[in-house]
Amino acid sequence: MTGREWLTGWARTVAADPENAHIGRFSVFTARLRDDRGEDVLLRYDRGAVGIDDGGPGADLELRGPAAAWRELVDDRAAPRRHDLLALTKVADGIEVVAGREQLVRHLRVITRLVELGRLHGRAAAHGTGADGGTGR
Repeated sequence: MTGREWLTGWARTVAADPENAHIGRFSVFTARLRDDRGEDVLLRYDRGAVGIDDGGPGADLELRGPAAAWRELVDDRAAPRRHDLLALTKVADGIEVVAGREQLVRHLRVITRLVELGRLHGRAAAHGTGADGGTGR
């Protein structure tokens, strides 16, 4: 995770993405995301829409990892075997699936798109443009 402000901007990117709207139209799940700095976020995904709340128990999926691994997850220049969520679940200092592995698999296509949109949002934020590349669309 990279901070509440980043997550809020990412949620706007997700809301504007037509592919997410299409592939996520039947998906409903919650995911608790935790890092080693004490950040704890509850992501609510409901048919293409994302909500972000303070974390807590009871999510369908729980992921935990060091802040560096969360940054790598949305870095489009991440090293091989550190370039996506499944890869990061297989390395010692990566992201751990604490609970809900079956939910991860069930919603993998949507979750993969959410990560892709995180990379898109990260690139746009780094260059001072919107996720649309500054076109306003």
